[in-house]
Amino acid sequence: MTNTEKQETPAQTAQPPQEFKLVPPRPKPKTGIPTDGVWIIVGLPKGGKTTLAASIPGCVLLELERGGADRIDGWVQDIPDLETFRLALKAAVENPAVKAVAIDSIDIFNDWAEMEIAEKFGLDNISERKEGVNSFEVWKMLRTRYEGLISYLKRSKKLALLVAHSKEVKIDDGGKVVIPAGISIPGKLGSYIAAEADAIGNVFKKQVGSVTVYYLSFQGGSLGVYGSRIPELEDKVIALPRANQWAAVEAIFKTPAPGKTAQQKDDKKPAVKAKGDK
Repeated sequence: MTNTEKQETPAQTAQPPQEFKLVPPRPKPKTGIPTDGVWIIVGLPKGGKTTLAASIPGCVLLELERGGADRIDGWVQDIPDLETFRLALKAAVENPAVKAVAIDSIDIFNDWAEMEIAEKFGLDNISERKEGVNSFEVWKMLRTRYEGLISYLKRSKKLALLVAHSKEVKIDDGGKVVIPAGISIPGKLGSYIAAEADAIGNVFKKQVGSVTVYYLSFQGGSLGVYGSRIPELEDKVIALPRANQWAAVEAIFKTPAPGKTAQQKDDKKPAVKAKGDK
């Protein structure tokens, strides 16, 4: 390069920005019963959450609660600690025979994660205040554990169920809902995993005559965070049979939409004339 030549700067050689083009409208890419994504199954103890999760075909139930699935048929893997949980979850995700993974329960996962983090910072529990320990970093690490778990489950392309104990609704003296029913996870973590879930179902039971009937509800409202972004499940309450409970959920996706029949045709058959009509 001679002295008279000028070196071009990056700004001078940069290409003009291309016009951003939006994609055209499209139909919804997913229909039918989900085979991936994250669901949360919430309910009181002994309400039927574990039985429902274990009834999913091809589902491995990672049982974190000691003895919680002793009387349940299914593909049950007992998990004694957090390290075993990580190994079992990885094995389940990588096994092509596994179609779904259920974690029973997310409450125990939370307890184990809290203990691991507290030990790392030299605390008795993560709520302890200690000189030289940044409490913000402690809680940030717990949230990171959840973010890693949810992200891993979503990338797995398998259906993932988080079994959780429910937090009962709190109503003040005036009848106003102070705290809606939801997931019994501390702080904002419960709200975080609820926002990441595709569906949050409430499993409960009630007496109908002399029989106890189990239900799975996706009805939300002011009393709870339950609901679904899956249209077929939105606002549904599903009665669960005693055996093969997941079949009742599958049946929702096989039911024709309101106003349609399974074999709807565009052409109409001529009306049948009554006897004597011309």
